[in-house]
Parts: sequence; C-alpha cells; structure tokens
Amino acid sequence: MKNLNTLLVTTILVGSASLFAQHSGNVNQEDLAKKQVSGNYNYQNPNQYQNRDVPTIQTSYSNDSEMVITIKGIYNEKATCQKAVFSVLQVGKTAEEVTDLMDERLEAVMNQLKTFNAEIEVIIDMISFVPMYDYEVTKKIFNPKTYNEKPSGFELKKNLIIKFKNTNDLNKIMSVCAKQEIYDLAKVDYVTSNLDHIRDVLQLKASEEYKQMLTNYSAIMNTDLFKKEKTLVEGYTTLYPMESYKAYTAYSQAATNFSPDSQVNNIRKNSTQFYDAALAKSHTFVVNADITEPTIQLFYDLTIRIKLREDQLPKNTIIRNNRYYIITANGDIKPLAL
Repeated sequence: MKNLNTLLVTTILVGSASLFAQHSGNVNQEDLAKKQVSGNYNYQNPNQYQNRDVPTIQTSYSNDSEMVITIKGIYNEKATCQKAVFSVLQVGKTAEEVTDLMDERLEAVMNQLKTFNAEIEVIIDMISFVPMYDYEVTKKIFNPKTYNEKPSGFELKKNLIIKFKNTNDLNKIMSVCAKQEIYDLAKVDYVTSNLDHIRDVLQLKASEEYKQMLTNYSAIMNTDLFKKEKTLVEGYTTLYPMESYKAYTAYSQAATNFSPDSQVNNIRKNSTQFYDAALAKSHTFVVNADITEPTIQLFYDLTIRIKLREDQLPKNTIIRNNRYYIITANGDIKPLAL
C-alpha cells in the first residue's frame, strides 16, 4: 500500500509539471526541464527555499533640485487592412507564350477572389521581363570549341498584391493562389488609418495618469507640484507584427537510459516562429490589452521634469555686471572700484 501511494504522488507531480509546461508554451519547455517545480522538493530541501525577489520598474524619482516622472503607454491596434504580396514567376519559349500563361494564371486568381469577396483588391506589379540564354558549341578550324550564347526562352516576374480586411481571408487567398501554382508569399503588411486618433488617445491617457500621479505626490511631499516649473519630453514609436515574430526550435528529449554500446540517432528538431508582442509589465497603461490576433503596437513615452528648488532671484530679473576702468597718464589700465 505504501508503494502504491508513492507511485500515485509521483504520477500527480509529473502530470502537474506537464500541464504547466504545455500551458506556458513549448518555447519554455527546455528551461522547464532544467528546473524543479514546486512540491516535495521544498520539503526535501527546506533550507534552500527563498522568496523570489522581483525587481520593480522605476516610474519616478526625485532629489533636492528636481523630480522626474516617466509615463509609458501601449496602444494595441487591429489592422484596418492587410496587404499580402505574392511573387509570381513564369517562363516560356517565346515572349507571347510567357505573357499569355502569366495573364491566364493571374486572371484566374482575380476572378476567384472576386467571387469569394468583392471587397478584396488585387494589384499586379511588374518586376522584370528578360530573355534566357543557353550555350551552343560552334566548331571552327583554328578554334575547335567556341561557346556562343543562344536565346532559349523568356522569364517574366510579377508581384501579386492582394489587399483584404478580414484576417481569416488569407487562408482562402493562399488556397486560390496555390491552384495557380503561386506559392511564394513574400510578406504581409499590416496597415492602419487611425494613427492620428491613436496618438490623441495616448496623449490624453498619459495626461490623466500624470494628473493623478501629481495629485498623489503633492499630498505625499506636502507641496503643490502643479505650480512648479516643468519641462517635458515625449516620443512615439510603432511596432508592426512582422517585427514581433521570434524563431525557436521545438524541444523534445527522451528520458531513457541507453546501454553504453547503443547507438542513438537524434531527430532533427523543427524550427518555427511565433508572435511575441511587447509585454505590458514595463508600461504605465495599455489600451486594448485583450486583443488576441497580432496587432500593430504603438508606444508612447512622456517624461516630465519638475523643478523643486526655486531660484533665489525673481523670474525675469535682469542682472547687470558692469565694470569700469581708468587709463593712467602712463597708459596703464586699472579697474575702478565703485
């Protein structure tokens, strides 16, 4: 019975560790394998348990001369539209054959997408149209092997730019393009037309946070900080989804003990990417924090410097520092004390 209980506890611990690893994501699996999760470990090593020291983000500081307040905000914005760019290549023996085959493929894509969703826009961007050459050997009396270029066909390259609004439409777009042997998805651009509105929202939100902080600090420091002289610096930046993808290699390792004479063949791990948005923990506020799909992230920083120590002289005081000199009969210049 004792052995059965031990086995049951061990099974529960292993199952809990597996659930934790799956919930956090495979990207953390390798680090998790090197750590011991909570459980009997703390009872077996009571002297090694310590509270975790979590550093805080400094948002303000002050000295005798000034106080500095920093406010950072994030705005998560869904793309108002997306633009997928496909690279299309067509080769043929004649220029007419190449252009006809290319037009046939592109027209089929445009017609099918129009039937699927009339709001999808398709633009064709011309890239290059060049002849291709092979070499033929020409035999001569004095030069038995001469290689001359000979036109063998033509190569036509175009980009297919597809503009759509619904993120899930990209699956259908790729399916339609694949039927015409168009597989090369060069990139997907995220576009928003609300940048001016977003900047206004960030400024307003930061202003509200600043007023609240200034009210609290005025009460703590027993002084009216609203009347103090201030200077400020603000800044914006934008992070698009294609800049937020990170690559990692899938982690999987067997826990079997092999005999010394065994041969172990490791399987090549799959490399992939995942969307990794900027975290909110280092920012004062986040607008639209609950959006699931990849978003355009706009960042706003506001730094206010508050002058705590007043100048000894009143403001707009003009200081005159006139000096007078006298020239003696010998030509010497001496300062005149007044």
